[in-house]
Amino acid sequence: MSELHGNSAYGRILVAVDGSEHAQRALEHAVKLAQSLQTAPHLTVLHVNPTMMVAEPPLGVDVGVRLDEEGREMTEPYRQYLDTTGVAYDVRYHTGDPATVICDTAKEQNIDLIVMGTRGMSTVSELFLGSVSHKVIQHAECPVLTVK
Repeated sequence: MSELHGNSAYGRILVAVDGSEHAQRALEHAVKLAQSLQTAPHLTVLHVNPTMMVAEPPLGVDVGVRLDEEGREMTEPYRQYLDTTGVAYDVRYHTGDPATVICDTAKEQNIDLIVMGTRGMSTVSELFLGSVSHKVIQHAECPVLTVK
């Protein structure tokens, strides 16, 4: 575990979100945790757009710009909620394998705790690809709290 921040071992909490009800509950739980600690941590809200397999984007479409727009749109409800909580936060969005990006971001940002839902938007994709939360639990270098 990283060094203590004030009186809290959780100075930096990463919350993985994907637009699902489980992700919203995970964020709400992370906010309650942050508000209950003597020294409030900083939340990083992370949305990962899964890697797309596109042979050729349609003419005139800038895929990078479109992904950036989708990231902003996906995270806007989280921003609106967090603005009412008084908790310090930032929002990030990336493209790639969700579990890998979550673990890499946690390592790069010296995150003390990852909070995420147990299920995402697509139960079918979880059956074929394996659960993102399971992969994060297996590979993260910090504690992972999953929320039902």
